[in-house]
Amino acid sequence: LFSCGPLCILCHRCNAHSEWSDPGSSKCELKTLEYFDWNDVFAVILLTLAAVGIVVVFLVSLLFLSHRDSPVVKAAGGPLCQLILLSLVGSFVSSVFFVGKPTDAQCKVRQVLYGLSFTLCVSCILVKSLKILLAFQVKLELLKSLRRLYKPYLIICFCMLVQGANHTWWLILFKCDEGSYVAFGVVMGFIALLALVCFIFAFKGRKLPQKYNEAKFITFGMLVYLMAWVLFIPVYVTTAGKYLPAVEMAVILISNYSILCCHFFPKCYAILFRSMSNTRDDFMRNVYEYSKKSTRGLGDFSLPDASKSKESPYVISNIPCFFPKRTESEQSLEPTAPPFVKMFYICCLRAT
Repeated sequence: LFSCGPLCILCHRCNAHSEWSDPGSSKCELKTLEYFDWNDVFAVILLTLAAVGIVVVFLVSLLFLSHRDSPVVKAAGGPLCQLILLSLVGSFVSSVFFVGKPTDAQCKVRQVLYGLSFTLCVSCILVKSLKILLAFQVKLELLKSLRRLYKPYLIICFCMLVQGANHTWWLILFKCDEGSYVAFGVVMGFIALLALVCFIFAFKGRKLPQKYNEAKFITFGMLVYLMAWVLFIPVYVTTAGKYLPAVEMAVILISNYSILCCHFFPKCYAILFRSMSNTRDDFMRNVYEYSKKSTRGLGDFSLPDASKSKESPYVISNIPCFFPKRTESEQSLEPTAPPFVKMFYICCLRAT
């Protein structure tokens, strides 16, 4: 028989989830949990930026609603602008869930809310860019078929359904495991794909009339978004610790502010400080100047016989425009511009 004597120690394993032991130690100690706390200075700064962003979004929304009948708001997309602003609110709110002790509910809410919100934002910008591109850049023989396919709200719903399926797959198969690079890559990759398509449309529309040309703003906004997430990927893959959620939160805020600054602030400036250019006549004059440059003379304009149809298509360059008979208010527009330019301008405003 063997007796261990008075020095015999009965050892047991520490709880792997809540305890640990130093090398050579004979006792278990509680683990110290470190996470991105609400009292952290960096967290306070990011939360302040998120709160300011939400307030700014509401102010911009009120400004756009109060000027919803102005040419600037209509050319910017009209109701689509409110959808974009709503999506930005959801995106800003999602960033708040990256602060505090992580829980299963936080994991599910923050990734799903951001993914769906920013998908809605980018898909609305995509639809708006496509609409203006179709109005000015598409060849006449392709326009009829493309007009049948152009269903803005169906396109937005389709993008949301695809992203919703991606999140459902993530939650069911991986149980919202944020360490799953595949699931995270699929969700963020779909948003990046939409942003890339927006960038392509913006590049193709870089020569549109100035009043309708948001190419430089959309291009810069999408570039900021893509660059921010490209820089985030190596950090996300190689870094672990309490500040990893802070990095993702910062990237989300950068993406949101890039949309606000590039997409809405120029419109707000035009509404508040350049009211003289926010008129129907100024927009009509801008389209007329663009049409002269693109056609190099009135010989390139096609004017069908208006008497053969109640709705007559007028073509500026390769731009067909269908409009009803003019009202007395529309006939009173200044006579210096040719009638086909007046009608095209009216159609552009009504299309929004």
